[in-house]
Order: sequence, then C-alpha cells, then structure tokens
Amino acid sequence: MRTRSLSIFLCSCLLAALVMGCSNDEIKVSDEQEILFEVNYVNYAWGYQNRGYLIDKMGRIRRYENPKDWKFASPGPLTAAEMDENLSKTTFATYTIPPAELEQYVNVLKKVSDGDFTDPVNKMADAGATSYYVYHFDPGTKTYRTVLLQSVGDTDVFNRDPDAKRIADWLVTVSQKLN
Repeated sequence: MRTRSLSIFLCSCLLAALVMGCSNDEIKVSDEQEILFEVNYVNYAWGYQNRGYLIDKMGRIRRYENPKDWKFASPGPLTAAEMDENLSKTTFATYTIPPAELEQYVNVLKKVSDGDFTDPVNKMADAGATSYYVYHFDPGTKTYRTVLLQSVGDTDVFNRDPDAKRIADWLVTVSQKLN
C-alpha cells in the first residue's frame, strides 16, 4: 500500500514538473542577438547631446556619451554590423543586471507590441527626450528592430502594451542604479 502511494505521489510530482516546465510564457531570443534593451537621451537644444546605454544578453550595461556617427535604430532597423559598430563606441558600466532579474524581462520582450501608443503630449521645451526601447532581432535578415516602450521629456509618448510599461518601469530603476 505504501509503495503504491509513493508511486502515485512520485508520478504526480513528475507530471507537475513537466507541466510547469512547458510554459508558453517563456520566450527565448536568438543566440545571435547581442543587445536586448536601450535607454537613449537626445537633446538638440543648447548643444547636441546623445547618451544612454544598451543592455546585452549577459546583463552587461554598455554606456555611450556623444559617440561619433552613432547609428540610431529609428526609423528603420539596424543591421548586426551597425550594432557592432555602435557597440565599439561603448564602455562597460560597473553594474551588471543579475541573471534572474534579466531573465524576467527577456522572457517578455518579444511579446511587446508596437501597435498602440498614447497621443503625444507636449510637456516641456528644450529638455530633450529619454526613450526606452526593446530590440527584436531577425536572425534571417540579421537586423535589429526597436520597439518603443516610452519616450519622456519635451513630448511624452507611451506604448499601451502592459509588458511595455513593465519593462520601461524596470529600465527606469536600472537608470537610477547607474546614477
């Protein structure tokens, strides 16, 4: 009787582990994708400013400040070669995203939609804009396409996707840790 109960218990545990391990919520990115997220501040008033950081697949934060010939991902995609060129103009921050924390946001970045945004609202003048992005990588064309999460500053625009808000809020906290 005990053996049968133990067998049923073990089978139940194995079945539960299999079901939990087959979650549809887990979305992996391509092994070829180096960069996952970007925070970028640009201001053209009172002298040009372009600074920010990229987060790579290892959780390393790669900072840049006024790099020459920076390749912006908008309005079109960036090739892997252009991204590599941008990466050559960055320096590593001392802070690295812990793996478990990074995994939480990597698992939702591919689900972020770029179809529904708030209407732009003018808030300031000459303050510039901080934009928060995720990168979707296409291994077939070897290109990175940005999806805007939010842009705040002179004009505020927000992606209405709940996952976009979640990632943007997290990137704001990452930015605070860097300052």
